[in-house]
Amino acid sequence: MVYSWYVSFLENFALPNIYVFNFIVPWGELLIGLGLMIGCLTTAAMFFGLVMNFSFFLAGTVSHNPTDILLGFIILTAGFNAGRYGLDYWVVPFNKTLRKNKATATATATA
Repeated sequence: MVYSWYVSFLENFALPNIYVFNFIVPWGELLIGLGLMIGCLTTAAMFFGLVMNFSFFLAGTVSHNPTDILLGFIILTAGFNAGRYGLDYWVVPFNKTLRKNKATATATATA
């Protein structure tokens, strides 16, 4: 099944910018795969993996995409516990500290 609104997107936006998409799709796949394999920013990697998988699915590629989407939602849900294994053990607390410091600095600057 092909969705007409997505075909319109492909014809009017993706194909005229094919060189951009030929750059971002392989790099996106690489970064998503690395993020999932080494456990770094697992939730973000899985979210963008699902977005990419839905894009392929909407374009009419079926193959194993429904199974990948189901597994992606399971990993995305399990990503809430990210930080016990892999690089998220150090990255998630570091990001929380950065956000907290940035919020404190913004509040101090506006006061």
